[in-house]
Amino acid sequence: MDEIDIDTRVTEARTVIDVTGTRDVAVVVRSESGERIYLPPERFDEPVSASPYTSPYQGAGVGGEESPYGGGSGSTRGVVETADGFRITHPEPTTEFDVYRGDEE
Repeated sequence: MDEIDIDTRVTEARTVIDVTGTRDVAVVVRSESGERIYLPPERFDEPVSASPYTSPYQGAGVGGEESPYGGGSGSTRGVVETADGFRITHPEPTTEFDVYRGDEE
């Protein structure tokens, strides 16, 4: 089993969770507005440099507004891929979060 590192930073304005060592986890975040589930970027089993794929959760949402699930590298919220995992930016302070790891074969 590979080692996974999770680094969390909570401020008055947002929560940033960096997952390294895998892209095979889902994160459930709880905050004042309720619960939100963040899934890893699609095609997490491919190295970032080898995948031209852009997740449908990244970029603009309906009506040209930023999706709550993603954005580009300058995004203030959502999920973005990193070289060895992914980063979640939740738009408010988190009171609790759980990490669920996928099945290992």
